Amino acid sequence: MKKMIAYITGTLIMGVVACNKEALNKGPLNLYSDSNIWKDSALISRVVLESYDGIHSIYDDAGNWMPMDITDEGKSARSFLASNLINTGQYTASTGIYDDVWTNTYTMVRNCNNVLEHLPDMPLSDAGKQQIKGEMLFLRALHYMDLYSIFGRFPIITKVLSLTDDLTVPRGTSEDCVKLMLDDLNQAAALLPAAYPKTEAGRATRYAALGMKCRLLLNQKDYQGAATVAKEVIDKGGYSLFPDYESMFYPENDDNQEVIFNKEFAGDLSGQVHSLDAYDNAAFFTGFSSLVDCPTQNMVDQYLMIDGLSWNQSPKFDPAHPYANRDPRFHASIIYDGTNWINETMDLKLGSKYNPATYSTAITGYMLRKFLNPKYIFNGTNSNYQNCIMLRLGEIYLNYAECQLKLGNPEEARTYINLLRQRAGMPVIPSGQLTWDSYVRERTVELAFEGQRFNDIRRWGTGATMIGAAIKAVQISETNGIRSYKTVPLEQRYWSDKMYYFPIPQSQLQKYPAGKVPEQNQGW
Repeated sequence: MKKMIAYITGTLIMGVVACNKEALNKGPLNLYSDSNIWKDSALISRVVLESYDGIHSIYDDAGNWMPMDITDEGKSARSFLASNLINTGQYTASTGIYDDVWTNTYTMVRNCNNVLEHLPDMPLSDAGKQQIKGEMLFLRALHYMDLYSIFGRFPIITKVLSLTDDLTVPRGTSEDCVKLMLDDLNQAAALLPAAYPKTEAGRATRYAALGMKCRLLLNQKDYQGAATVAKEVIDKGGYSLFPDYESMFYPENDDNQEVIFNKEFAGDLSGQVHSLDAYDNAAFFTGFSSLVDCPTQNMVDQYLMIDGLSWNQSPKFDPAHPYANRDPRFHASIIYDGTNWINETMDLKLGSKYNPATYSTAITGYMLRKFLNPKYIFNGTNSNYQNCIMLRLGEIYLNYAECQLKLGNPEEARTYINLLRQRAGMPVIPSGQLTWDSYVRERTVELAFEGQRFNDIRRWGTGATMIGAAIKAVQISETNGIRSYKTVPLEQRYWSDKMYYFPIPQSQLQKYPAGKVPEQNQGW
């Protein structure tokens, strides 16, 4: 299931010895001359692998802070983490927010460019070279999309720079940056296969390239373009919704029929792991002061009741049991007071053994459940790491629905919203009743915590109300054995429109000589 990326199979190499674990166990790549690497199929395979390993996923952020913590979705329980500086507006270019992403992006882009430049030297068939070219173009676009979503326009580098080149590359225009990413994705889609054998799951496909193109076009508000690409993925990609929303993210369901692209973890060859389960479970399970990312009451309030009405409109809402009769995606995504989790009934009243008051505190009264592995081994050798789903059919349905709403076709949009609601066990939206607000709510709960909310908010222009919101928590009290739940203010977030993009880290600007320093983002 996870052997995938490092193999350039005999089918591609056509006569060159195929890679295997032993062939790849050759020590660090820097022990080999550049010319030798490109003549050795096993070493070429390792270079390809490095390009996948360098993908930045939300699971790679675990233990620090995840994107949910700088939107209304979540709040970091650790006051010293940079997300709290963002939430209060106390950061500048010198703070170095996302400096590591900038550095990692250009390291990975250089790796992609290096592979592309050496394609003629590789002992592969033309078909093998074309597939690798498609993979590298896809990955280069993916790395640049990550950078673009954080900082906006970036220095465009499409070759390996040497010391004799001008290294003071300015930031490209937004139009040129978008064109580069679209060109890379278009070429990748033309070169890559629609699918792979299960043994090579995780490699970039034609539909991964088209799906990322759809996301990019949507964020550029090219609704017709994004809709056209989304429909191609829906109609021709062969994907379908996984029947169970919660277990879709479990390791036993890695690479399931809904997944268009994910980052593979704990593969037989890469061995990459993440800290998600260690840092987002209660200290009761982990044995140390864990628990970083906590869902907010704001997010809880987004989940409808099982009758399709909001909690403050539904007769099914009981303030004494506020979590009963909710959208099943709520129970699949958030640990709340009374949740059964890993054979424990979670008591989240402040001061309990699951929610201690002095350390590893669920600061909002909630813990993350989505993505977590209920079979994770906390005290021992764990090899069962779940993949990070980076693009799935559910998002493509939502992208298509948003485009259709913007294009004036609400009934077409409603069809795909209802497919998601039916999968979740929620009532469908009747004809003529899909509104923009109901779409936004549906996208919010379906893609909860998956890392796209900041992009959505930027596209919608709702930073002031969604990010600069008053963040709420739940206060749990008990009298004579009866619990009560009260929504309380936790934090008033700061917002300025300059925050739609982060400042270019000062540490990066300082690398340029005087007179050639790239311009900073507006307002910073």
